[in-house]
Amino acid sequence: MERRKFLNDSAKYAALTMAGASIISNKAFASHVLNDTAIDFKNTSATDVAATYQNVSTVVKLRGKDVKIHGLCTGTVAVKRNFRTKKGNGSMAKINILLDHHYTDYMPIWVWIIEHPDGIIAIDTGEIADSKNVETFLAKESAYSKYVLKRTSKKNIEKEDELNYQLEKIKLKPDDIGLVVLTHLHLDHTDGLKFFPKQEIIVGNMEFKKPYSNAPSTYPNWFKPNLVNYTKGNIEIFDQAYPINTAGDLFYVPTPGHTHGHSSVIFKTDEYNIIFAGDTSYNQGQVLRGELAGVNADFGKSKETYTKLIAFANQKKTIYLPSHDENSGNRLLNRSFMVNI
Repeated sequence: MERRKFLNDSAKYAALTMAGASIISNKAFASHVLNDTAIDFKNTSATDVAATYQNVSTVVKLRGKDVKIHGLCTGTVAVKRNFRTKKGNGSMAKINILLDHHYTDYMPIWVWIIEHPDGIIAIDTGEIADSKNVETFLAKESAYSKYVLKRTSKKNIEKEDELNYQLEKIKLKPDDIGLVVLTHLHLDHTDGLKFFPKQEIIVGNMEFKKPYSNAPSTYPNWFKPNLVNYTKGNIEIFDQAYPINTAGDLFYVPTPGHTHGHSSVIFKTDEYNIIFAGDTSYNQGQVLRGELAGVNADFGKSKETYTKLIAFANQKKTIYLPSHDENSGNRLLNRSFMVNI
């Protein structure tokens, strides 16, 4: 479903549910919704104190040599509980996000850096402090977009949380990055693009041409990524992939569901695989329990992705690292595998 249609429909359905009306005109709906009379949001959360997450760094073996991997936290975000965990079926799952009065605890916004022998790679770019002011940051987006985003998420991001400052902590700078790989085009994965005007940036062709809930007005005006397509036979279980490097240890694989063209990055080290999973799920437990996120674009595709993730992890030891999992950093450090085989 197109982003604007989803936002419009979700808000309309919510207004209908709360008011018990059978027909609402767009003009009347806009008047009610934008004045906050259609839905009573209490905006409460389990905690209003944002957690802090430490950056992590570790070393893996690749062809017998040491390769550093870093998890950098670029601030935190809390979302409506029904946003993270699906409640209801079909359109009701989206309506229930808007009707939810409660937020999750604050979750990290991870960016992953691989100091690969072929060049340093950033997986996603994290969030920036300017995004907290929805009215100005999304000034060119629709009123519906701003309304829904303000009422479904809360961010705790300071200037010093941004990726350029996090890179300094590991003695790197943006110019050291050779390649930026985007799992998908949501704000908290693309807002740090501003640091990489000279780098090669790749994103899936489907993700770019059929985005879901993105905010294109926030992209840098120079943003013209290389659009990549998967080819068959490159990797097991997922059946198709885009090889990121010629050595055959980095793959960009389709993991749709959160968005229609969502992808993840698989790094095949000497001893185990690592899946840099973007938002395939909000934590590892969701995959193992079969628990879907309410915000997902396609629940059926999410289920298929979960099945493939588990099957892949059953073949070889695999560390699974979603972008908002509070335990992703610890799993990377402690070599905690998704499935014990």
